[in-house]
Amino acid sequence: MFAKLFRIITAVLAVGIFGQVWATPIAYYVSSSCNPEYAQLTSIKEVSAAANPADGVVLSGELLVNGPYDATSCLVFDGNDDPSDPVINIGQNGDGLLNTSYGPGDSLFFIEPDELQNLDDMPFGVADDPGWIQLADVDQDLNVNYDQSGPVVPDGLFLDIDALLDMSFTCVGGNLGDCTEVEWVIQTDPYIIEQVQQLLGEATFDHLAFSIKVGDSFIIYDFDFVDIFDTEPGLNFLTPYQLSGSLYTGDFLNRNNNPQGISHLSVWARDPADSSVVVSEPSTLGIIILAIFGGVISRLSRRRL
Repeated sequence: MFAKLFRIITAVLAVGIFGQVWATPIAYYVSSSCNPEYAQLTSIKEVSAAANPADGVVLSGELLVNGPYDATSCLVFDGNDDPSDPVINIGQNGDGLLNTSYGPGDSLFFIEPDELQNLDDMPFGVADDPGWIQLADVDQDLNVNYDQSGPVVPDGLFLDIDALLDMSFTCVGGNLGDCTEVEWVIQTDPYIIEQVQQLLGEATFDHLAFSIKVGDSFIIYDFDFVDIFDTEPGLNFLTPYQLSGSLYTGDFLNRNNNPQGISHLSVWARDPADSSVVVSEPSTLGIIILAIFGGVISRLSRRRL
């Protein structure tokens, strides 16, 4: 009975919020004619908790052997990505830009149809959820505004993403407010990971994406960590890491052929949380514990109903 009630509630929410399956993004796909070199992953370091929480965290030396890595792929769009921000934000079909489809043939953002999941059991037994979680928005002055994941049902459980990780963006090209190049750092909080895993179990995440808005268009750069980890055997499933990299607006040139300043950014991670989805080893369990977001709210909401 509880499972049936959950499906009814989520079906009502899905119809009320999304209106249709595979909602159309508020943007127009242009092409894949962009340069993945303009988004890079330059560093991975292990994050461990200091003996005294007041002392913060301890970082290992550089762990990337074959890096740095360019983005795996990128996509160009006209329009604004902001109106397509997710509402529930657990990776459900139609909830947010990356959980929709785009372009000719209704392509999925950076994943294949066999990577879809069943996060909400709506329709019953159908794996149609891409699993993308929006982690944060970053404004023109590079201030980070973290997102929330959930609740799936009114007054249900949710997660504040800033309780699990810290992000920072530093302008290294141009001026703040009109920056053309940034360095970014994403780091998990090692003090909360054990508590989260005790409650929720282990999880994985397999993609990290940055959407960069400049002028009247935006480009999404994606890092596929299944591919990256294929060449980094020293990284493991259960260790939290600090990721660092850079973003450059070389794909956004003005009439004088100069890069333009960033209007805003958004950061996404994809969670293959459903047990029916198999991620080829080596996967990314523990590189950041971002993956809990998609499965957490869904699983906990089912338990509590």
